[in-house]
Amino acid sequence: MGGFRLRSAGGLCLLALLCLAACSPGLTPDGKKDVPSEQEQGVVGFVKTILSRTFFGSSLGSRPYRVFKGHTSIVWSVDFGPDGKTIASGSADKDIILWNADTGVPVHTLRAHQGAIMRVAFSPDGKTLASGGKDKVIHLWNTATGELAGTLSGHDGWIVSLAFSPDGKRLASASDDRRAMIWDVEKRRIERVLEGHSDVVDAVAFSPDGKRLASGSDDRTVIIWDVNKGKALMSLQGHGSFIKAVSYSPDGKTLASAGLDQKVILWDAATGKLLRTLAGQDSMILCLDWNHDGSRIATGGDSIFIWDSVSGESLRTVRSPYGLVNGVSFSPDGKHLATAQYDKSVLLFDRIP
Repeated sequence: MGGFRLRSAGGLCLLALLCLAACSPGLTPDGKKDVPSEQEQGVVGFVKTILSRTFFGSSLGSRPYRVFKGHTSIVWSVDFGPDGKTIASGSADKDIILWNADTGVPVHTLRAHQGAIMRVAFSPDGKTLASGGKDKVIHLWNTATGELAGTLSGHDGWIVSLAFSPDGKRLASASDDRRAMIWDVEKRRIERVLEGHSDVVDAVAFSPDGKRLASGSDDRTVIIWDVNKGKALMSLQGHGSFIKAVSYSPDGKTLASAGLDQKVILWDAATGKLLRTLAGQDSMILCLDWNHDGSRIATGGDSIFIWDSVSGESLRTVRSPYGLVNGVSFSPDGKHLATAQYDKSVLLFDRIP
């Protein structure tokens, strides 16, 4: 009888701890700007972390593993550094924060933009960060020192997307001036101006071999460009609304596009043939990213979806209690997902299915 009572008491304690882990917000109450993360310290934090990982961590959790607080307005963009140790975020507060991915502590706060920052992107070697936004310029930053290394000017509208070529020598930009541009990073000058879209260009992505560039637009088309010649190779049509994200798979064989029509389309990158449509997200899609081996695609909007890129199956859905998800970025090893949130935060999820 005593053993039963002991087990019952233990079960009740475990249940109470589970409720604590599942329901408590986990945020420090002082409201300071630089809250390291949602992971609490001490015995309570340890117990909550263990229980969360044990009982709720078999796949992407409904609660983030960490919450990074430091921005004072909407976070529009997030990017994992290639070493997996740094996360960059850009915000409407005109600040860029470089975070220690392990601790959530800001390493550098970068300030030079005169308007909201819409996109940040690391170079392949992680030594440079590009940023662009409403002030129509692109800044290049030294990630080690946090110093401004250069500025690129040429667009007549907001900069809404950025992408480095695989060798880091070129940078592509997309703007609401209806143009995409390819820049020579070392010489700090325009190499190509790509004109062909009839509306805002929202997204750009280099192919893994660096020979092609994909651009997605509010005109509902994806254009594939020859990078060296600056000529359009093909125009892909299949979306019913604005296209907000494009991205090549790591092996370069597949191109993914997504937008306000609530679907992801997978295209044969070589031929432009529509391979598969991933449908099921019940809201607009604002962002997407592939994991390191191309087996998973993450998308964000009102919810975060994790997709199996081969079967097209939705493996996990997380309704965001933090507002719209404006950006998603997998860690280089695919074990974590960083998100840019409308509520001024950067979230870090683990246990990717």
